Formats: sequence, structure tokens, C-alpha cells
Amino acid sequence: MAVEDVQTLDLEREQTRLTGTLAGGALHGALQIREAGKPLAQLAYEQGALHGPFQLLHPNGKLAARMHYADNALHGPASFFGPDGKLLHTTSYRLGMPHGDAKVFQPDGRVVQHSRYRQGKLHGLQQRFHANGQLAERHQFVDGKPAGRVEGFHTDGRPLDADNKPISRLAWWWRRWQGHD
Repeated sequence: MAVEDVQTLDLEREQTRLTGTLAGGALHGALQIREAGKPLAQLAYEQGALHGPFQLLHPNGKLAARMHYADNALHGPASFFGPDGKLLHTTSYRLGMPHGDAKVFQPDGRVVQHSRYRQGKLHGLQQRFHANGQLAERHQFVDGKPAGRVEGFHTDGRPLDADNKPISRLAWWWRRWQGHD
């Protein structure tokens, strides 16, 4: 590409400003978006397609999202943060679809839900947790479809019966003693 085909991009509309580079008429390289003088987003392009790191910021300047793109599709780990900077959610992507682990977090950093995806569909064990960190529910998935029944658990760890009531402590102890739980 000839040097004359590379142009600086500097657009401003009201309080929003985009700065970056055009190569051959297409976005290429880093692109920055600022709102009222404050950074709002940093993106990377390759020949007009989103490609590379992507960061979004909250109006207070704290990181809102960090992800990676390849050929206009989310690809790799993605993390999302609250305005206070605390991690809210992580997901791994492959070619624009969730693929791998996905976790949702409580404000104190404990996991609320942990799921696994394969090619955009739930696949494997999905677990949800009580506020105290104890397992609340687990469920297997295969290619996006439930495989087996949902297993529920009380906040103290005891399994729930068919009526969603915790089994007796004696029955729970007996199951564990026999190696069933």
C-alpha cells in the first residue's frame, strides 16, 4: 500500500471524537473514541475489520469491558466490569460464539454461575451458587440441551428432594458416609 493511501481520521460530532487511521479507505490500526474529552473506547482494525484488542470504559474512566476481535468476531477471553471496577462476568469466545468457560461474579468476587460452552451452546456442567458460596444447582448440557435432571442444593450443602426441600441431615450424612455425595 502506498504512503499516500494512508490518511489520519479525526472526526468530531458534538462531544464525541474518533481518531484513527484509514489505509486504502478502510479503518486500519488503533481507533480511539472520546466523549467530552474522556476516553470511551479503544479498538483495533485491520483492513476495515475489527481485529485485535477492544476496550470500553465507563464514563468515570474505569474499565467496562476488555475483549479481543479477529475478523469482526469476538475471539478469545472477554471480561466485563462494573462502574466500580469490579469484575462482573467473563466469557471465552471463538469466532463470535461463546466457547469455553463463562463465569458470573458477585460483588465480593465469588462465582455466582459457572457454565461451559461449545460453539455457542451450553455444553458440560453448569453450576449456580448461593450467596454464601455453596453450590445451589448443577445441571449437565450436551450441545445446548439439558442432559439429565437439575440437581438442587440447600445453602448448607444438603441436596434438595423432589419437593425442593433439603433432605434430613441424617440422610445427608448417610449418603456421604456411603460415598454417594
